[in-house]
Amino acid sequence: MLKLKNLTFVLWGTLLFLGGCTKEEQAVAPTIANESLTTVILKATNTADAADTTSCRYKFTFDSQGNVTSSDSTPLNLKANATYAVAVQLYDELQSPVFDVSAEIKERQNYHLFFFQPTPISPANLVTGLTSPYIPGTATSATGPYLNLSVARTDHDTNNPAYELGLADKFTTGEASSGNLEVVLRHQPNAKNGTYAPGSTDLDVSYKVIIK
Repeated sequence: MLKLKNLTFVLWGTLLFLGGCTKEEQAVAPTIANESLTTVILKATNTADAADTTSCRYKFTFDSQGNVTSSDSTPLNLKANATYAVAVQLYDELQSPVFDVSAEIKERQNYHLFFFQPTPISPANLVTGLTSPYIPGTATSATGPYLNLSVARTDHDTNNPAYELGLADKFTTGEASSGNLEVVLRHQPNAKNGTYAPGSTDLDVSYKVIIK
């Protein structure tokens, strides 16, 4: 597992990422064979105006031993009182051509599930369950101000019954506000049931969100 203070990036999984650990265990570099996942992008398109697009990026730089030497992220800027179609894009930019890790997740969709956690959030809005993309146990604020963002996954896997995946999502904004959005990918082979609990964490990153 690769873990950075305050902003965490974790990737591992059978066939896609090698090895396994929990957040509390010692960090090791994420790899796909001899490659490293370097970039996580959220690309948002306003559903009322296809020309209105925005994105945020989380990127890591690795040394020759696969250790992170630096990282940087860009904020997600959204319009108030709007709805966005959002695509999660994962890449290994060390490969030529650039390797699309999102396609690997799609191929293994029956044991992966994304979660999205806006914060600060009120207790009333932190709803968990089979259809909730939010993370159980997230700290809430009784007084705010809150990040006025709600998230819904819009794609599904091929399990029977089908469960949500989260490579494609809907972000709905309210009034102007700011906060953070945590994005977590859970790896749940032979255990996926629509909830957060089964399995372990493949990916955990956080973005600044500004709604105005």
